[in-house]
Amino acid sequence: MEGDVFERNGADKMTLLITERLGERQKKLKQMEEWERKNNHKSRMHRIYILASIAAGLLVLLVLSPFTSSESSPLDELGITAPTMSEFRAATPELTRINKLIEEENYEDALTLTAKAMSASDMAIYELEGVPEVWGSDEEAAYEDDIERVKNSELRWVYIYLLVKNEDKKTAKKELKKYLKYPQYCEHENEARELLKKLKK
Repeated sequence: MEGDVFERNGADKMTLLITERLGERQKKLKQMEEWERKNNHKSRMHRIYILASIAAGLLVLLVLSPFTSSESSPLDELGITAPTMSEFRAATPELTRINKLIEEENYEDALTLTAKAMSASDMAIYELEGVPEVWGSDEEAAYEDDIERVKNSELRWVYIYLLVKNEDKKTAKKELKKYLKYPQYCEHENEARELLKKLKK
């Protein structure tokens, strides 16, 4: 009888010990799960932070790249501002339209229109050169020739400006040489010489 009690007590103690150990093991497993969950959360937050930092860096690069990577315009470097035709000539619809397009920064359309106006002016000068009176005593013909050359020079300077704005440096250099060929009509002679130097580099 005593042996049975002893065995039962021994079995109870063993069961109790096993139960306690299982309970401790369960606690440890829960604790490990908790740590794992916290570590995963920290790791996830860390990854999110890294990704957010990379995204922010890329955004800064995208925003600043037009200012840092692109070369500055020779016009800006020399402080050459958008030209306008003389007021007494801007009364013509064509030249008024060129001025408006430049103000709107529509340089492509302004270039096309200016090229057309300059071509017409070149033709007018060619025709005036064919009139003998220009070189003689006919003051009216000489005056017409002079006015047309002033207008032509102004148009060419606008044309040069627009060529540079449209990044056609090769044609701009050629037109600058033409512009400087008649210094008496070059209102922007110094700027033109400096611009030519810049474009040759």
